[in-house]
This record gives sequence, C-alpha cells and structure tokens, in this order.
Amino acid sequence: MPGPDRAETRERAFWLASRGAQQMDLALRVAAAAEAAGLRVLALKGISIAEELYGGVWNRPMADIDFLVIDPPRFVEAGTLARSLGLVEVGASDHALVFREPASGVILELHVSLTACPGLFTTDHCALWERRKSVAATSMFRPGNEDLVVHLALHTGFQHGFAANAYHYGDFMRALAAMAPSHEKITSIAREWGALRALGAMALACGRLGQPSDALSELLDRTRAFCPPPLSRWIRTRPAWPPPAGIPSLAYVRYQLAPSKWGGLRRTLLPASIPGRTLPRLSAMRRLFSLVDAGMAAPGPYHRPRP
Repeated sequence: MPGPDRAETRERAFWLASRGAQQMDLALRVAAAAEAAGLRVLALKGISIAEELYGGVWNRPMADIDFLVIDPPRFVEAGTLARSLGLVEVGASDHALVFREPASGVILELHVSLTACPGLFTTDHCALWERRKSVAATSMFRPGNEDLVVHLALHTGFQHGFAANAYHYGDFMRALAAMAPSHEKITSIAREWGALRALGAMALACGRLGQPSDALSELLDRTRAFCPPPLSRWIRTRPAWPPPAGIPSLAYVRYQLAPSKWGGLRRTLLPASIPGRTLPRLSAMRRLFSLVDAGMAAPGPYHRPRP
C-alpha cells in the first residue's frame, strides 16, 4: 500500500490535473466567445504556454487565467461578455478586471494593460496582435515569442518585484531555451516598450537561481548594462532568492524599473479607474493609507512572509 507521502502526491497530482482542465475549459470558452463577438484577445502567462513549455496544464499550476483585450475602447464589452458566461466580478486593479466562475471557482483576469500602471510601458496592442502566435493545441492566441519574453520579464520584475514562484522564473528561462527567440528582437521590443531595465534585471535575477543556459548567458551579456546599478546590487546581495514579498521591496523595484519615475509614482498613487468596473473603488486617500499601512505591516526583507 502506498505510504502517506505517496498518497498525498497522487492526490495533489489529481487535483492539479482536474484544476488545469477546468482552467483550460474556461479559457477556451472565453476565447471562443470573444471570437464570436469580434473581440481580439491574447492569452497571457501560464495558460498560454502550459502545453508548449510544460507538456500540459497539470504540469504548470496557475492561480488564474489571463487575457489581454487588444482593443481598449472595447474593454467594457469584454467585461460584459465575461458576465454573459456566468462569471461574477470579484475584484479589480488598475489594469485588470477579476472574475470568478461560481461552479468551478476558476479565476479569470481580463487585462486592459500588460502590467499595473497602464501607459507606463508603451506597448502597442495592435503590433502585439500582428506578431501573435497560436497557443499549442487550442484555438487561442498568445504574444509572439519575443513579446512573450519581454512580458514575462515585466511580470516577474515590475509586477511582482521578483518575489515570484519558481514557475515565473521557469516560464522565462524555458521560453528562452525552447522558443529560440531572436535576442536582437527581444532587445528592440524592450527598448520600444521602455522595458530594457526590466529585461536586464530579469536576466540578472535568473542568473541567481544557478540554472545557467547558453540562451540566458547571451541575453545577460546583451542586457546586464541596462539594469540600474542600485537594483543590480540589490539583486546580487539578497540573502535568498527569490526574495520574500513585501510592500517596501516591491515599491523599490518598481521605482527602479519604471521608465518614468514621476509617471510610475503618479500612476501608483492616483490610478485611473479601469473601464467597466462595477465594484466600489477606494478613494485616492484611502488607497494611500492602505498602501502605507501594508508597508508598515509587511515583513522585513530577510524574514519569511506571512501567509
């Protein structure tokens, strides 16, 4: 009879497979509904690469599924479409509406921007669409290989302040190794978006994990100079990597990576209201107080984060 550890492993594997199937099912339904409505959407992050880079959704656990709405003027329509599928709005940020499917509990995020602080990084949605690739074994589309790499750098670096799990780093390194993107095009796109700092910092951050590859080494050679020196020292001197989550460290990393310091501060403290939001929104003053309170309560940079 299998021991408890083996039984627990099998139970977790079964849960991941079941959860992944539910997430993929909802993603396909959202993509099909968007296509029928003439809405252009791109699958982002885990759901877009699970099959191609991990061999299936059960090998790439995800907290949610994400889609970028290519046409911002139609973002309200995209939210209405999600509600028509029986999804319930449960939250919002400055760059995404969050929905939950009651029956399965699967979370969907509809993005109006690739990152928080919309407009800070100058991504051209129409160009993203023109360079799109098919998601393996599905009818969905994802960003092109080079766009994908730059977005993963922004997501892990700017969005999470590098306090991300192994899959965030694994996505980036696997995409570099398996998709064979053009490093020249990656650098060109990052320059166009204002994301060269994030790209260089991400290459340095991945180097700290001790899993070097020829593709990562080449990218690091091309981009290490773009990482701001203070942030480069911060990455090299953390006692553990990835670093623990915390508001102060996230604020520091975002400030270092922002192509415009004032633009980053303004969009953080005074975010624009996302189109189509129906839940109440905090006032600017309450948002500032909540950020300060969270920063004071957050664990220090060398302590284990609270659950």
